[in-house]
Amino acid sequence: MDSHDKLPMEVAMNVMYNSENYCVVEFPGRQGIELVDKTMGRTGFLEGAVELKFRASMADLAAGEPNAESVDEFLGHYDALLMNNVALH
Repeated sequence: MDSHDKLPMEVAMNVMYNSENYCVVEFPGRQGIELVDKTMGRTGFLEGAVELKFRASMADLAAGEPNAESVDEFLGHYDALLMNNVALH
């Protein structure tokens, strides 16, 4: 890939987790994580202390070799923070 083919940091994204029910995306260059509940069509952007706690909790969960069901259950605890409708563009 040539240097002119690289995406600017503000549009780059890293899918951290993706299941039938949830998607977790981080955006390098921006402090925060987007959490999407696919079943409810809701999304939210986690930042600051909530983001830091979320990342630490995800790392703890990943250390135990979880399955998709247990990760989705964990992500369900954040549903109250998902206030925006998913918009396709």
